[in-house]
Amino acid sequence: MELVFRTIKPADAPVLKEFLELAMEFYGNEREQMMDHYLADWGKRVDIGFIVLLKKEKKPIGAVWFRQFTQDRPGLAFLDEKTPELIAAVSPEYRNQGIGRYLITRLVNQARMEGFQSLSVAVHKDNPVLGLYERLSFQVEREDGSLKVLRLTL
Repeated sequence: MELVFRTIKPADAPVLKEFLELAMEFYGNEREQMMDHYLADWGKRVDIGFIVLLKKEKKPIGAVWFRQFTQDRPGLAFLDEKTPELIAAVSPEYRNQGIGRYLITRLVNQARMEGFQSLSVAVHKDNPVLGLYERLSFQVEREDGSLKVLRLTL
């Protein structure tokens, strides 16, 4: 399986929506409320991310990105206005192959190069990806019901 990694572009909004739905599969009621918030005006803020595609088919199989939110319009993992919130998802049939780890690591490295001090992510307590974030040194910052908000200090 040959993969291609590239930067997310504003035209990728439909692909981002698909992967955001996967990332929020455990969220229940919060999911619908937050979808537009996480995608609105992609690329107009400090939005950075990557898509991974199957090279031959040019089929997207994973994405990772971060956005900064404000106190008056926070994301689910909002910590402060200086900490971008990470969103990541891999298509179910390609999970547990190291793709998610690679995407997250690549975004973490990009965040460091951009000068950010930390990243946050919201993960449902029953989502198996929680273990990956913990192995990547994300620490629980708070728990909001069924969501754990994690921080990675860069």
